[in-house]
Amino acid sequence: MTDRFNKLARRLRKGDRRAGEEIFNNFSRQIFRFFMVRTGSRETAEDLTQEVFLKLIDKIKTFNESLGSFSGWFWQIAKNSVKDYYRKKKAVALSDMLMKNKENSDFLEGKNDPKAALKIEEIKDLIKDLKEEEQEVFSLRYLSDMSYRQIAKIMRKSETSLRVLAHRVNKRIRKVFNND
Repeated sequence: MTDRFNKLARRLRKGDRRAGEEIFNNFSRQIFRFFMVRTGSRETAEDLTQEVFLKLIDKIKTFNESLGSFSGWFWQIAKNSVKDYYRKKKAVALSDMLMKNKENSDFLEGKNDPKAALKIEEIKDLIKDLKEEEQEVFSLRYLSDMSYRQIAKIMRKSETSLRVLAHRVNKRIRKVFNND
């Protein structure tokens, strides 16, 4: 799969618009979800998604296959874009972003289930206390529904270490649900 995207990147570098369209079609939904989770705002996620693809076109000449995969390079642009966004704005905790996302709010507010609402508050507190790396893995794995292989390329870590990290986070979250 990496070879496919590296080939598309080479074609895009030569000005092939279809290669750019194919890259967009393959990455746009995941990039949008990543930004949606990180910002909690549909409009901001749309703006950042558009910005990342514009940066891609602008920076494609700097992509160097010998230094890594296109996917990893492209996700690094996305990660840097969200960091730049928060440098310009006040930082917001992941748990607060989840609450702002209307699609998640019914679940996160524990509608019609007061006991669930208490658990959700505990989980939100737990998420606030996660290290940045743990929040990123949680976000990419469970909210953006990415594979460990994809996350490994983005974060430049082994799949095994990411699985261990995700397992620790899961264990902490399960502990909240099992404490009745």
